[in-house]
Amino acid sequence: MTIGQVESLKFSYEEFVCHLLGIKPNPDYPFAAVDYQKNHTHYYLYADPVYLSLQRDTFFLEKKLTDDFTKNEIKKLCDALNKTFKDETRAFVLNDQEQLFLELKKEPHIKTTSIPHIKRQSIDLFMPQGDDAMAWHAFMNEIQMFLFEHPLNQDRVQRGLLSPNSIWFSGGGLLPQNIQNPYTTIFSNANFLKKALSIDTKISLQALDNFHQDNVNSNTFIAFEDDKEIDRILEIVWNNFKKRKIKHLDIYISYQGELLHIHNRLIQLLKVWKETNTVENYFNVH
Repeated sequence: MTIGQVESLKFSYEEFVCHLLGIKPNPDYPFAAVDYQKNHTHYYLYADPVYLSLQRDTFFLEKKLTDDFTKNEIKKLCDALNKTFKDETRAFVLNDQEQLFLELKKEPHIKTTSIPHIKRQSIDLFMPQGDDAMAWHAFMNEIQMFLFEHPLNQDRVQRGLLSPNSIWFSGGGLLPQNIQNPYTTIFSNANFLKKALSIDTKISLQALDNFHQDNVNSNTFIAFEDDKEIDRILEIVWNNFKKRKIKHLDIYISYQGELLHIHNRLIQLLKVWKETNTVENYFNVH
């Protein structure tokens, strides 16, 4: 594999998108508010059901279970949590993709850790920090006790499924009022990027189907979450390299919550994203 300069960036794809668009952390990047988008005044946090395993005298976060729930299950969980914990300042809510969030009417004084950044270590190292940290630790402990004997969990255990024994809060913030767009044209089918760009109604996001040989310029951003379009896009990029319409190419590959950045100055690009072991090795080395 022949590629350009390679470096591993210690942040996630979502953090990278926020960085590109001028969305700053305060103290978290407001991932949840961008993802939810139904309210511009309240504070939102991801509320991901997770499975914690007991390791000696501490817990490790083993798995995020958000995508393991059926629509009916996640709605039942949301309703059950609200029945016990909803008050005049907070409520659990679902977005259109049936993802669980915590909606707050008052901004909390905490800094959270996103799940991709959690290592296989004591969960205590990644709990909320800040002036309100102790109150949030107590809140999370109450949720753990509530979930322990809840019928929804008992049903999952009987079906041989992992049951959530905690809710992990992260990505808190208010929906940004504006963003910066450094690109002339953006082509994408990536959901988080679409939502982030929708904050500014003046920005026109182009579908990947519209990316063709004659509309490539030196300030184009392309993002996709699956490999259906890779071969076609690669051919267009390759042809424009040969014609010297493209002189610099930056590739960012998301892998296990981190980004691999490959900067190419000449025709140095092969299908690096299809070489899983090679990409993995580059993350390990860099």
